[in-house]
Amino acid sequence: MGGIFRADRHIHVKKGGVHLLNKEIRELLPERLRKLVERVVLKEEKLQEIRIRREKGIALRYDGRFVVPEQKQSVTMAEWKELISRISRQSLYAFEEQMREGFLTIPGGHRVGLAGHVVYEHGAVKTMRYLSGLNIRISHEIKGCSDELMPFVVLNTVILPTLIIAPPGGGKTTLLRDFVRNLSRQCNVAVVDERSEIAGCYMGISQRDLGSFCDVLDGCKKADGVRMMIRSMAPQVVAVDEIGTSEDIAALSYALTSGCSLLATIHGETLSQVRQKKEFQAVFENRMFERYILLDNLFHPGKCLAVYDKEGKTIWK
Repeated sequence: MGGIFRADRHIHVKKGGVHLLNKEIRELLPERLRKLVERVVLKEEKLQEIRIRREKGIALRYDGRFVVPEQKQSVTMAEWKELISRISRQSLYAFEEQMREGFLTIPGGHRVGLAGHVVYEHGAVKTMRYLSGLNIRISHEIKGCSDELMPFVVLNTVILPTLIIAPPGGGKTTLLRDFVRNLSRQCNVAVVDERSEIAGCYMGISQRDLGSFCDVLDGCKKADGVRMMIRSMAPQVVAVDEIGTSEDIAALSYALTSGCSLLATIHGETLSQVRQKKEFQAVFENRMFERYILLDNLFHPGKCLAVYDKEGKTIWK
């Protein structure tokens, strides 16, 4: 995952007035915090996370490394309140549905993870209060990153069910998004975006280019959304992110028996590690996926390490 280092001691500090942060992030951060980030960010596409803690410091995940900019003071309460106000666009109440999941989606499709006091009602999470920490995960759109892998996924015009495997921050969603964009040029693709990370919808509008023939269910549980999309939109391909429960697997099985192909992602370091998970034994026994794509995260996030067939045999490395 890379070591922790102090930015100003290890990389050149940017000088001048050139903006290297995208518009949404620049407008989100209070001025002093923005300048701290811009001292580190030499290439916007390498910025992965901005972590901000109330009355503490700010840290970044940049180019796969944990970076701590040199800071003369902690995040002040005034800066914190300004930041929360900008994130919520003056009204946290409007985001209560997302807050109970522990994150918010902001313009640009970026996701803000939340830490603070959890409020329960009738045994379920109602919302969060007294926020103390934020993790702004930067949504990157890398058009063309799936191009070289398309021949493994589309074979003689047949779209093969494909599972993308990588650790957190390994580029799974970025690759999945580009597969969707490529495939939806030629067929109908349905995206069930439970955590608003694939399309990055803000107020119902996709912030990412998913191609011409793609429909999105935003904020919908995969188990519900897959069935809803198949019944209502008749897609040829269903795409979902971060499968992990038996309900997810049942929904994907339903999609296959309905004649749809699949694109999905899962957390994992290796194919063998994923195969050992109890919930996924049936996936491999029934050969639900015909392609497994393994991505790197240790040295080159998003880089393809290997492609496997439905038997788990390596077809490219």
